[in-house]
Parts: sequence; structure tokens; C-alpha cells
Amino acid sequence: MKRRGLTVLFLGLLLLIVGCGKVTTSSKDNQSSKNTEQTIDYAQLSDSEKSEMTFTFVRSSDSSAVDLKIVNRTSKNVTFNGNKFILAYPKKSNINSTIDSSIKIGSNSTKTFKKLFQGLNSADFSTIGLYCYKNKNNKLAYSEINVMTVKSTNLKETDLQKAYKKASATKKVEPVKKQQPTNDTERQNSVPVGEITSGQQAVALIQSLNGPAPQGTSYTFMTDETSGTNGTVKTNDGQDVYWVRLFESGNGVAITVDDWTVFPNRTVIHQAPFSVGVSIDNQNQGTDDNSDDDNSVDSQNDSDSDNSDDTDTNDNYDVDNMN
Repeated sequence: MKRRGLTVLFLGLLLLIVGCGKVTTSSKDNQSSKNTEQTIDYAQLSDSEKSEMTFTFVRSSDSSAVDLKIVNRTSKNVTFNGNKFILAYPKKSNINSTIDSSIKIGSNSTKTFKKLFQGLNSADFSTIGLYCYKNKNNKLAYSEINVMTVKSTNLKETDLQKAYKKASATKKVEPVKKQQPTNDTERQNSVPVGEITSGQQAVALIQSLNGPAPQGTSYTFMTDETSGTNGTVKTNDGQDVYWVRLFESGNGVAITVDDWTVFPNRTVIHQAPFSVGVSIDNQNQGTDDNSDDDNSVDSQNDSDSDNSDDTDTNDNYDVDNMN
């Protein structure tokens, strides 16, 4: 009988010990479960987890501050760095949040943070913007013009996506198309390409070869009674050419400085057209006339007189395009 009592007492103690052990184990399991509850920064969430969070930005009546309401439907505790929220604009400086502390939103909970942004005004909402966290990879919502409350659901709106993209686009700069010359001076500064077809082009060619006219002088092209509309003159052998002259003007008188003959094929001869194409026979005839025995002193005087009448070789030519 005594032995049976001892046995019962032993079994009771054993059951008590086992029961206490179970309670202790259960307590440790609960503590372990709490320790393994995950806390993570928002930027490290997957895209699917980010879609389980909702952000609502609310402007104050005077647009000087913005509050943020966050709904966390994920299975994780999510944290934010309070001064890493950004209101980004396409073509002006971003605005950073002003909360210095860390923000934490527990799993399946909602939290509102007052004055996330401060020191703003209505001008900061005159163009479309984008609320984001740390960078544009973590978009939270568009800041709409004249809308006081915006939610993260507006990120899916096509019109807002296009508006922000258009505002961010760099405008293509069209090349400036050079206008065609509108007057003789401008045409002279345009170096011709190919065949010379006008007096202005001939002047431009000479100017490109010799540089701008020295101070006090000007280039022009000469014409005569045989000239057509394009300003050609004829050489002594009947060729149509352009006559370019550099002259100095003063007191209403044009003084010749230099002459050039320009052929349509761009050939340039550094002399006036009336000296171009003089035949050898004419040159010899001039020599024979000068050696004639009948040339008396009187005939020489007559010759001198005749030469004095021909001194101005430009009597029959007109000056065009004088600057």
C-alpha cells in the first residue's frame, strides 16, 4: 500500500514537469515568431508588394504643405526615410520632404504623416509633377495641376503618363535655314557655285578670291550698250564675259583701282575685257603705224591729240551695283 502511494506520487510529479515544459516551449515559439516578423525599406519591395500599398497626398488649402496617408496591405512592416520623398518636376528643381525621422507602417495598417513637404506655394503645382521615394524607380503618384488630393492609382492614367512624358521631352532644335539673298549686297557675299550667270555672281567670285574690298573701295560689275539682263560685256574677239571693277569713290568721282574679266566657266583674267582677245595682227598693225616714215612732228601732235581724246576708256560703259 505504501509502495502504491509512492508510485502515484511519482507519476504526479512527472506529469507536472512535462506540463511545465510544454508551456515554456509554447512561450518560446511565440517569441520566435515575433522575432522573425520582417521589416523592410519600401525601395526593396518587389513590384507586386508595392502594388499592395496605397499613397494619398493631400495639399493644404494654401498649398504650403503636403500630408501623406499610407495604407500597407503587405505582410511586412515597411519603413521609409522621412527626408527621401521627392516631388519631381520635368524641367525644374525637385522638392525634397522635410521629415528627418524614419517612418514605419506595420503590416495591414494605415498611417498618416503630417507636413511631409513644407514651404511650398501654388506655383509649385502649376505644372505636372511626380511624387516618388528616393528616385523615379519608386513612383508613388502624379501631382496634378489644380488637384488638391492625389492617389497612387493615378499612375495608371494614360493622360497623366503622356502629359508627364511630353513635359519631360527635350525639344528638338530645328536647324536655321539660311535665307536667300534679298539684295545686291547680300548676293555679293554669297559665293557662287557652278557656272557664272550674272554680274553679281562674278563680283562674289572675285571677292571670294581677293577678300573684301579695302576700306573706301567697292567691287562692282560694268556694263555697256551690248549688255543683256545678266550684265555681260563683249571682249574684242566677241566673247560674252563679266567685267568686275574695284573702284574708289570720292567727291562724286569713281576712280578705277583694278579690273578683272570673269568668264561664265569661272575663268578669271586680271585685266579689263577690252584688252582680252586682241589679235596679233592688230598688235603688228599698231607697230607698223608707229614706224611709218610719213610720221612728221605735226602727225605726232595729231596722234597725241587723238590719244588725249581716248584717255577715259570708260565713256561707253556704265557702273552697275555700286555700293
